[in-house]
Amino acid sequence: MFAYFHSILFITAVLTSSNSKERGSMKSKHQKFSYSEILNITDNFKTTIGEGGFGKVYFGTLQDQTQVAVKSLSPSSMQGYKEFQSETQLLMIVHHRNLVPLLGYCDEGQIRALIYEYMANGNLQHFLVENSNILSWNERLSIAVDTAHGLDYLHNGCKPPIMHRDLKPSNILLDENLHAKIADFGLSRAFGNDNDSHISTRPAGTFGYADPV
Repeated sequence: MFAYFHSILFITAVLTSSNSKERGSMKSKHQKFSYSEILNITDNFKTTIGEGGFGKVYFGTLQDQTQVAVKSLSPSSMQGYKEFQSETQLLMIVHHRNLVPLLGYCDEGQIRALIYEYMANGNLQHFLVENSNILSWNERLSIAVDTAHGLDYLHNGCKPPIMHRDLKPSNILLDENLHAKIADFGLSRAFGNDNDSHISTRPAGTFGYADPV
């Protein structure tokens, strides 16, 4: 299942590379929030909607009733302040309809958090493995095309190009209409010019699915 999805993703990435000229803009719409504002947004971190190497993700609501996901850096997390800075800096300068948009951030003392647009249908991993509602092939193809558009923007629409380095089903989020957006830029790396390009054998990212032997 995963291998088939990855094959579709590769094919659609090639097909969309030449025609995604609407690759997005470099506009920044981020806002800095205080810790007290984060407490209000999340209702004192009431509802946990996810957890990863970075820390926990909480559901929240802004004053204008916009629903958000608040990703809080845990002091004991495997990832640290460098990853927080990397993700914040990247999301401040990239903007595309197939990337989860950063709405704001908090960097106050030991408290660090990123505020994203809330994605009502969670991640693709949930639909492929845990959800009883099986995605149709048209929905799967649409998700693959959306993901390919996001990757094409990162690789060809950004100067310098940005490599995600940890793309997997759990990092592909789905909105209420099953439109896919790429998330988790903590391990992303920008390549300045051709002289900096190289093939790295150093491990990066997190453990994902592997086809059985």
